[in-house]
Amino acid sequence: MNSESTLVQKALAGTTRGDVLSALGPGRSALTLPELQRLAQHLETLTEPTAPLRIGILHTYTSDLLDPYLHFEALLQGLAPAIYHGPYGAIVQESQPASGLVAHKPQLTVMLLRWEDLDPGFGGAFTALSADDAARLAERARGRLMHQVGAVRGAIDGHLLITLLPPDRGPGLGDYDTMAPVSEHAWREGLKASIAADLLGAYPSSTLLDLDHGVTSLGRERFFDRRWWYTSRFPFSPAGAQDLARRVVAVGAVLKRPRAKVIALDADNTLWGGVIGEDGMEGIALGPDYPGNCYVAFQRRLLEYQQRGFILALCSKNNEADVLEVLRRHPHQVLREEHFAALRVNWQPKPDNLRSLAEELNLGLDSIVFVDDSAHECGIVRQTLPMVDVVQTPARAVDVPVCLDRLSRLEVVALTEEDRRKTEMYVQDRKRRDLAASGIDLPGYLRSLQMEISVSLDDRRQIARIAQLSQKTNQFTLTTRRYTEDEVARLIQAEDWLVAHFSLRDIFGDSGIVGIALVRQTAPDLAELDTFLMSCRVIGRMAETAFLETILETLRRRGVTTLLADYLPTPKNGLVAAFLPEHHFSLRPDGRYVRALDGADHARDIPILVRLADETPALSA
Repeated sequence: MNSESTLVQKALAGTTRGDVLSALGPGRSALTLPELQRLAQHLETLTEPTAPLRIGILHTYTSDLLDPYLHFEALLQGLAPAIYHGPYGAIVQESQPASGLVAHKPQLTVMLLRWEDLDPGFGGAFTALSADDAARLAERARGRLMHQVGAVRGAIDGHLLITLLPPDRGPGLGDYDTMAPVSEHAWREGLKASIAADLLGAYPSSTLLDLDHGVTSLGRERFFDRRWWYTSRFPFSPAGAQDLARRVVAVGAVLKRPRAKVIALDADNTLWGGVIGEDGMEGIALGPDYPGNCYVAFQRRLLEYQQRGFILALCSKNNEADVLEVLRRHPHQVLREEHFAALRVNWQPKPDNLRSLAEELNLGLDSIVFVDDSAHECGIVRQTLPMVDVVQTPARAVDVPVCLDRLSRLEVVALTEEDRRKTEMYVQDRKRRDLAASGIDLPGYLRSLQMEISVSLDDRRQIARIAQLSQKTNQFTLTTRRYTEDEVARLIQAEDWLVAHFSLRDIFGDSGIVGIALVRQTAPDLAELDTFLMSCRVIGRMAETAFLETILETLRRRGVTTLLADYLPTPKNGLVAAFLPEHHFSLRPDGRYVRALDGADHARDIPILVRLADETPALSA
């Protein structure tokens, strides 16, 4: 029995999706199609709940052969896919109101295109093109692609993935291409960057999924299968098809499952090799030589995840002084104390520490990815906290640096400045809590923060962040209504909607954009508060009151005299059950809340300076 068969047999013995994922590990791209189908059948027998995911596929090459790979990867992520394939080559036609794609109402639409579909110039020899010819070809290709994307984007909601099939051969000039005056590889990379910029600027909830990453990961000969291409117009090998399916489903998982927010890490044999309490500073494996260089590489990779917006936390059974000595003094330690938003270094059970971390960070346990080398600790957490994603680090040190690379919940479909600075913001919050615990009275504490909020209206530059907050906020939200980037963009353009957001800064730093309000004006003097939400990181500082009063003043200036609002309770938003009555809204017999915008000054005691974007201070204590 070969190693792949042993791996599959171990996965088939799993009783949960987590067991199957753990058994397969990072190398599941080596599965054969029969093995993959057998595993999919096993996953279907598990009783764990799945979330429906409607996928629409528009294509200019054969796409239905991807279905078993998409089905398998979706089941691994707890998703039940319903897949629609449009007619071959019918991109713009499927954007019509009566099309099958529109009727399918996809939550995720994938465009599988070839470069040759964008312009016939891609069918010729690139080496024959002058620099001007290449520039004109790129401009035509961008224009035609944006025309197709615009047609699709205008017909459907949900997220749109655009792919361009890489060449199955290297550049025409071979290894000399890099030296050429017009390098084909550099030209294609520049064209992809321009396309990505076009999408970011014009089409929210649209992403260029770069298939060249798969080619780089697997190698061109493993990614493609020319036999299938020349006989069936299907370009992928089993490994390539599974790689593409994994990347597509990863986006679906981000859209459909609660977003992972925290990577909670063990220390011994995870951040470094060995046990610090036994081996000491000189004995742990951490440095330029093997195996210490593997752990240095893993820590550098974790810093990259932090730049994606994931918070790092430490969860280790250890003596705190020993671990802190490594964080502060070891010359090859990449992750220092300030890189961790929270630390639990003690001898308490790991599940208890994870609960404590979630409470401190004000996040749900389902937002945590737990990483540990111990099969025992991983098993305890899986059994006790099934909502936590668990990753056991590989036994071989050389595999540790990439052990998180195929975890779908660590992918992102948008990246904001707040994401990049998230750990910094949580460290700032910890300093605020320390100040609050110093014995100062609450009013004095709030004044000592010297807070200032900036309120912006209908700001297209922040569409991604506004949508992100609507999709992930579960506690401080009146209605829990979710909006995609495309939907936010439409509301900003609509004359009868007001889309507002605010950011908060104080003496410890800038918390970034932490709250949004969506208001619909239904009559000249009447408006409805559709959405009002705020990140839990800034609860208790009266920012929500300052933001609301600023919105109300804006509505008064527009002639609104009455504002209606709703509180729609969920299992998680009890925190705001009293928010509306506490802010002078009255409950009507029909269950809705109403507030008269009579000009009463309810903001005079708020110790916050409020600025409207590009304006002088609008409100202060």
